[in-house]
Amino acid sequence: MKNRIIFFAILLWGVNLFSQNYLDVIRPFRGMRGISGSESGVIPASMGASNALLGNPALLSFSERAFFSADLSYDQVAGKSVFNSTVWENLQDQQLRFNSLTYIKPVQVYRGAWVWGVNLQRVNSFSSISQFNDIEPDEDFFYQYLHQESGDIYALTAGTSVLVTMNTSLGYALSFLTGKNSFSKVYNETDPNDEYDFFRYVDSLQFNPSYRGIGARVGLLSEISENLNLGISIELPSRISVTESASRDKIEWMDWDTSGVIPIDPPVKEILLHDRYISTEYTAWGPWRLGLGLGFVANPFEASINYRFHKYSSVFLKSDLYDSETGESLEQLVDEQMSKYVQDVHEFSASLLWALDPLSLSFAATLMNDPLNYRFDNIIRMDAGIGYQLRSGLGFTLALRNEQWQSDLNHTLESNVERSVDVENSFSNIQFGLKYTL
Repeated sequence: MKNRIIFFAILLWGVNLFSQNYLDVIRPFRGMRGISGSESGVIPASMGASNALLGNPALLSFSERAFFSADLSYDQVAGKSVFNSTVWENLQDQQLRFNSLTYIKPVQVYRGAWVWGVNLQRVNSFSSISQFNDIEPDEDFFYQYLHQESGDIYALTAGTSVLVTMNTSLGYALSFLTGKNSFSKVYNETDPNDEYDFFRYVDSLQFNPSYRGIGARVGLLSEISENLNLGISIELPSRISVTESASRDKIEWMDWDTSGVIPIDPPVKEILLHDRYISTEYTAWGPWRLGLGLGFVANPFEASINYRFHKYSSVFLKSDLYDSETGESLEQLVDEQMSKYVQDVHEFSASLLWALDPLSLSFAATLMNDPLNYRFDNIIRMDAGIGYQLRSGLGFTLALRNEQWQSDLNHTLESNVERSVDVENSFSNIQFGLKYTL
């Protein structure tokens, strides 16, 4: 039997099924959040106070009336594999799903303002899909491998904001996090010219982590002048408990049977490896985040510029697990990998809101570097929204979002030729929302 392509050494987390590494630890925190970076600043833009709970909770003080809102999201994820400046695959996947549910309630006070809110919202999406096909030049067989990931983390958040002085608000929010992920990588090899004894060979690896955790953030909003606001938000490191199951299967279909007669139909199926483990558990602590923003108000326009710092170098794993090959503590191993491969993230954004009852329009653009220091491409997101509020209290919102980032499907052929396959990822969604002002 000929050797297979050595793709697990780079493409997967390693040939040892029972090992976690730094990619597992940062996965539930990596990428942009379910909110825009502009919302960690000083104006709610078209996103409303519901997102203030996940950005700068001091923004709740903008809400003068109680309201209830809900929205659905139609998502599309795409991945283009690029090898030698040529696009080899362009896969897409679409689905309609729940996005958020919010209730905001101002409390009547003698002086100032006091606002409470509760929100259930998707804060992280693991959606990605990519595939690369080619013919191994030395052996003349066709190979294909697929990487697909799907899942979400939702946050149930409660928070409050108080106007402590005539022009300064303080806010606090606490989130309970839950979610899951389905992560698979499949290598598929076929013999189209019938030159070998095998008919088909598949090597697949699947991970299914589930997440439960807690996070908190505080925020300040201060009116420096009649037209200028300053916002500050601090998100404390989220604590997420991870329960993970995984399986790896290697199956080969042969062109011959036990008597050596060639060919037979169907081919003989050989299970070369069937390996599973269930309920590996560990705890990951995420980055802390600092958000700063300036908001400019000139009715009917509001604009903001914002910066958010993500301290990824503070991410760490707590576990009693050990690497089954080296015997090294996974805590120490991940800490070394984090120091070597992970960097802090700087996120910049700007937003513009035009609001003249009953219509509002908004736009936001966000740019951040990838926490993986070997990726030199930035993560980019564009947000646009429109809202219309009826006098009956019922309102409608439509929001568009597109996020772009880079990844890779690097692998090594059995001829020791290394291939660097870049993947251009795109995640787009359309959010349909209803808002009822009480």
